Amino acid sequence: MMSELAQELGAARPAFAAYNSREDLHTHDPNALLLFVAELRLGVDDVSLFASNALTDHSNDKKCDMVAVTPERNKVVVAQGYEALTNKDAAPANKASDLNTAVSWLLTGPLNEVPEKLRSAATEVRAALNDKLVSEFEIWYVHNLPTSKNVQGELNQAVRSAEAALARYFPGADVDVRAVEIGRDQIDTDYQQSNAPILVNESRSFSVPGGFEVRGSGWKAYSTAIRLADIRELWANHGVSLMSPNVRDYLGVVKKSGNINHGIKETARSEPNNFAIYNNGITVLTNDYVVDLASNTIVANGVGIVNGGQTTGAVGEMPAEDVSELEDARVMAPFVTCTDPIVLDNIVRYNNTQNKVEATDFRSGDGVQTRLRQQFADVPDAEYRGGRRGGSTDAISRSRSLLSDSSVAQSLAAFHGNPNLAYNETRTIWESDGVYASIFREGLSANHVVFSQSLLAAVDEAKRAVAKIPESGRTDTQKKQAQFFSTRGSNHLVVAAVASCLETIVGGPIADRYSLRFKGKVSPTQAATKWKPVLDVVLAFTGQLSDATDQGLKSRDKVTGAIANFTAMVEAVRSANTGPFDTFAAAAEWDGK
Repeated sequence: MMSELAQELGAARPAFAAYNSREDLHTHDPNALLLFVAELRLGVDDVSLFASNALTDHSNDKKCDMVAVTPERNKVVVAQGYEALTNKDAAPANKASDLNTAVSWLLTGPLNEVPEKLRSAATEVRAALNDKLVSEFEIWYVHNLPTSKNVQGELNQAVRSAEAALARYFPGADVDVRAVEIGRDQIDTDYQQSNAPILVNESRSFSVPGGFEVRGSGWKAYSTAIRLADIRELWANHGVSLMSPNVRDYLGVVKKSGNINHGIKETARSEPNNFAIYNNGITVLTNDYVVDLASNTIVANGVGIVNGGQTTGAVGEMPAEDVSELEDARVMAPFVTCTDPIVLDNIVRYNNTQNKVEATDFRSGDGVQTRLRQQFADVPDAEYRGGRRGGSTDAISRSRSLLSDSSVAQSLAAFHGNPNLAYNETRTIWESDGVYASIFREGLSANHVVFSQSLLAAVDEAKRAVAKIPESGRTDTQKKQAQFFSTRGSNHLVVAAVASCLETIVGGPIADRYSLRFKGKVSPTQAATKWKPVLDVVLAFTGQLSDATDQGLKSRDKVTGAIANFTAMVEAVRSANTGPFDTFAAAAEWDGK
């Protein structure tokens, strides 16, 4: 039942109205709000799949509800969530201080002493840090109450703890660390940013040395240079709202030579006259602008920084004693106005170096994706966009029938023998021509996508089901399954293992596994139920797969050996499980059957 505060916030704030309506999120209570924020900030496109691997909430989670490593492995997010049932002045500061504990367990000490639920996350994070892939380490405290100084003080201590741990245990890593309290107002702002490119709607006059204008259909742009002092003043008045077109806010400054924001400040201080030619510049998105050549000014109606968010934040955070140094410093800045919503969306997408073009964008128009979208029109209760993104609302409203690009790509890769690729290198599937062609084959059908993706969905559901059983009420088999599923990438490994023994399961040869499908018109939800009787049998053998998860599926040899052991166990029990296996075989079909 919805709490009093949830109803109150939903009635007054669009962000919380959208959140309250998300049944798919609330199946993950008490972490639903945390997942909502992850969608907004990390661009999560499959909340169930993300939750399956990122949530660490447990009675022995060492004060950590979520550990997320982005697909590129360049960002780590450690988070604690809290959702109050009644209104309060502030969120409890002790839950923010808990993040100190979480950071310590995640980054320091022997792995065999880390609690089971957190161990796989710690292994993955430490491996990414050792490989020098991580450039950002973020600490979140997410809640539905006002922010407070006490909480921020505790979060600042968590930052210091993280920086000390990184310096001691990962000395070669060059990582920006920051903590952010994401309360109700910030959630509102994140929500607005995903809908409206420009949050700062005041009219602002800028002194300019001249410039030139370029026009197109539905847009115009004036290229010039503006004073850093004006940027600093804007930042003082509006802060991160200036960067509403950006996916992420200002990252902060770490005082070391490798940090870009520290370098921006140093350049502004030491060579203000050369700043314009040293810096890449910023792009200012406006509702409209007017240039007055007589007074050398441009008046912008609304200001949003599309590209150059780190420059804006670094200059804006410069201390007052350095302001005099900025008087003669300028930065290159085109002012852009657009009335075409499609072009506007592309301006934000393509002109934002922090919001880079997604790999899926480049595949959305090829023949395979086009054909799949056409075929999915005949699949009941299913939607597949094939790399086409639906604009700014994608991070907020989720169709229950949508099969996300990431889950489709991951399920296909795992089903066809590459669980390590599915878990560790999802972007590679879309970016590499060879890998993409091997996964999205010319003969790939929507029915086979449903077949493979529904297996992943069924495995995720089995994982959630065993996690919901209290530890004291689990059988020995369930305890082993819960231990296995606590490891990162375990769901993808099960998909690969089950797919590898399908000939045993159906009791006959399968010449082309890409031709596998369910008979008739079957929805993804219905398809997932057809896998359940098979999984009820074979999940007893997940212990055979455990060795492959110790490094987040990074060892191809371990994956191959584990799957071979799993397949042997299924072969051994086939004759004793004819009922569920034969029922599944009767529901499936393939070329040559």
